[in-house]
Amino acid sequence: MNKFVMCLVLVLSFLVTDVVAKKKMYKWVDENGNVTYSDRVPPKLIKNKHEELSNQGVVLEKVGNAITEDEVKAQREAAKRKKKADKLAAEKEIVRLNIIKAYTNESEIIRLKEERLDALKRNIELANQSLVFQEASKEELLSRAADNERNGIEISTALKSRIKIIEDKIKYQKKFIVIKQNEIENVEKRFAKDLATYREAKSGK
Repeated sequence: MNKFVMCLVLVLSFLVTDVVAKKKMYKWVDENGNVTYSDRVPPKLIKNKHEELSNQGVVLEKVGNAITEDEVKAQREAAKRKKKADKLAAEKEIVRLNIIKAYTNESEIIRLKEERLDALKRNIELANQSLVFQEASKEELLSRAADNERNGIEISTALKSRIKIIEDKIKYQKKFIVIKQNEIENVEKRFAKDLATYREAKSGK
């Protein structure tokens, strides 16, 4: 065998060895739980979890299951929930810092609450007094209108206008009282929340 032929044989043997060495093997678990080794992954399982091995059995690469549409949707929902939770946490922290800046101690919170409640209760008291007066005025005007009707006298436009005005005032006062009563409830809740937040902030929780 001449030198050329020997060189050619050596080159071909190296090429074959290299091809064999580079030949890929795969390992996966089928739907029945059986571990399978092969030089190719079935097309229907290509997206499933499998491993690429060297010819010595060393794991070269791990391929995870392809993400399904449901999994993508779940990830998006989880991201939205996290974003919302982070936003709420940031807002809570801002409230906490503002509470600490706004009050020097618990007594100040209680004092301010009582002052606000006293003012609202005074508004309601005055409104009730005004309402009593307006109701009496309305009864007087309605009585006058009834007397006119009994005597065959037409109720004047001026009297009708005064009755309408007093009725509107009564409606306004009743609505005003309801608003102030709701404000009292809101003040109670707000200052109770402020006090709880202040105590929590001071405790370092």
